Amino acid sequence: MKDARKIDPAHRQIQGLLRTVGPVVLGLGVAFTAVGLIGFFRAFGSFEPPRYFWCAFVGMPLIAIGSGMSKLGYLGAFSRYVMGEVAPVQKDTFNVLAEGVSPGVESLARAVRHGLSGEREAESVQESQCPDCAASCDPTARFCSQCGGSLEKKACPGCGQSYERDDKFCDQCGHRLD
Repeated sequence: MKDARKIDPAHRQIQGLLRTVGPVVLGLGVAFTAVGLIGFFRAFGSFEPPRYFWCAFVGMPLIAIGSGMSKLGYLGAFSRYVMGEVAPVQKDTFNVLAEGVSPGVESLARAVRHGLSGEREAESVQESQCPDCAASCDPTARFCSQCGGSLEKKACPGCGQSYERDDKFCDQCGHRLD
C-alpha cells in the first residue's frame, strides 16, 4: 500500500485494534441482545418472569460501542473508496462548468484590461484607407492625416445605405447619388 508510508505506526496499531475489537464487541452485543429478546418473548407463553431480559440491556450498548469502533477502524478505507468514486464525477462537473463559463470570463477579462489600460483592443482596431490617397488611417479619424481628404462615408438619401464616394447609384435602392 502506498499510503502505509504516510501513516504513523502508532496509528496503525490503534487502527488494527479497532478493526479487531470493534467487530468482536459488536458480535457480543448482537448475541446478548438476541438472548435477552428471545428470553423476553419466551416468557409470554408462561407465567414466569423473563430470566435473561437483562441481556438485551447489556447488548444494546455493546452494539453501539462495537459499531462505533468498527466505523473508526475502517473510516480511512471507506473514505478513500468514496473519494475514488466521487472525485472523477466532481472533476467532470468542474470541467463542464468551466467550459461554459470560460468565454464569459475571457470577455470580462478583455473588458477589464481595456478599461484599465486605456488601450484599444487589437480585435476592434480596423484601419481604414483614405479613398483619395490610399493611406492607412485611424478608424475614428474624420479626415486623412496624409492628404486631408474626408474619410466619412456618405449615406444614400433614399434608403440610408452607406456608399463610396465614386458610386453613381445606390446598390440597395438604385437611387441616383450626387
